[in-house]
Amino acid sequence: MYNIIFGYLIVINIISMIFMYIEAKTKLIKLKDGTINFIYIVLTILGGCVGVLVTSQLLEYKQDEKLIKKIVPAIVFAEVVIFGYIIYKQYA
Repeated sequence: MYNIIFGYLIVINIISMIFMYIEAKTKLIKLKDGTINFIYIVLTILGGCVGVLVTSQLLEYKQDEKLIKKIVPAIVFAEVVIFGYIIYKQYA
């Protein structure tokens, strides 16, 4: 079961890294900023938070710093708390 979860997280992080790279370095994705921010939030909620944070640092992503500096870490914190609670309830 854990292999499936780790595989899923690796794949979703790779997808988020590729999407952010294509959006930042090429002109292939032509969407409004609000739509792109929504996509990043959805990718973060699905588990791609590491990919979004690492790629934003590597590419020096400057488009929406509020999203990267405040919203993504808040979602990560909420996911860690929920995951910790689930593990605690499972083994308690």
